[in-house]
Amino acid sequence: MMNELKYLPKFTTILSFFIMLICVMILFLGRTKAFFRIDSLSYLFPDFYQHISNFAISYLLLSGIGFMWLMLGVNFKYIVGLAITILTINFVYELWITVLNTPDIIDAYYGLIGTTLAFAFLALVKKFGLMPRPIA
Repeated sequence: MMNELKYLPKFTTILSFFIMLICVMILFLGRTKAFFRIDSLSYLFPDFYQHISNFAISYLLLSGIGFMWLMLGVNFKYIVGLAITILTINFVYELWITVLNTPDIIDAYYGLIGTTLAFAFLALVKKFGLMPRPIA
């Protein structure tokens, strides 16, 4: 049996979620598709597209899971815990695990930025972006 949603997102919350999701996916697709690359980012940060996958994965995991948890009424401390877990795994993997990976602290920093952005978004959603689900 699936838990019922306790909260529903406001229209602006849904719109913001999808706009941010599309932006992150465009950045991620820029790794392999020149059409999606933003030249000014490449100019300012020459290795930007070599590290963007850590940003995107961290953002997508936290924002996707956290958004659903907020609607289910899960306590925000679990979202804090998930963010800390994502950050910890990201830094451990990028600093000490060499299986299918070249250790690179810059990748971990991109993951930190993705996690921070998702966490800030979820904090705003928690404070302003949800409404109680009407009881039917």
